[in-house]
Amino acid sequence: MPAPRRRPARPARTRRPGRPAGGDAAVRDALLEHARVLFLQHGFAEVGTRRIAAAAGTTPAMIRYYFTDKLGLYRAMIDEAMRPVIAELQRSVADPAATPPGIESIMRLYMQMLATNPWLPGLIVHEVLDEGGQLREQFIEHFAGRLAPLVVEVLRREQARGAVRTDVEPELAAISALSLCIFPFVSLPVTSRVLGLSLRGAGLERLVRHTTGLFRAGLSPSPEIES
Repeated sequence: MPAPRRRPARPARTRRPGRPAGGDAAVRDALLEHARVLFLQHGFAEVGTRRIAAAAGTTPAMIRYYFTDKLGLYRAMIDEAMRPVIAELQRSVADPAATPPGIESIMRLYMQMLATNPWLPGLIVHEVLDEGGQLREQFIEHFAGRLAPLVVEVLRREQARGAVRTDVEPELAAISALSLCIFPFVSLPVTSRVLGLSLRGAGLERLVRHTTGLFRAGLSPSPEIES
């Protein structure tokens, strides 16, 4: 009786570039994390998708799958950081009859977000504020253009109910509030050494109380100014 014929072995399947098996969110998270590091170290323009993918242990196809391109990756980085702040502001102004949270609550949330994402202030300085920043228009369109008007609206409502001086311009006050929030994080490499400033734990809470209290003191109506 002849021996049964053996079927030829099938070649091992290799996973084609694209969606990872099981929708592995860890791949997406790794791309975001390594993009943050590389953008800060080398600048947005100098870092290609191949370099980001290699650092994350995957392929450029994963960037195309999750983010479309490098710019989409950048937007996802900022969006994930700023989403809680913008969402809270949007909820607070959605109902005209509702009393929005005080500006102190918004400033606290913003500073906590910056402390949770310490890479963000440096990226804003180098890629948005610097002359020739590669990401200025993207930042204005997708983030600053959404955040700033919401802060202005919160201040206008506080002014309408008498919690903010009548001579305060909400647009300028919004700039002051956001500047007070972000500058301690931008200047931390200097202030941590010169003044011993810490933006962790109790140090962050101390700074938040000081900043919001100082800003409120400058906004609050006084008989001399209002008369």
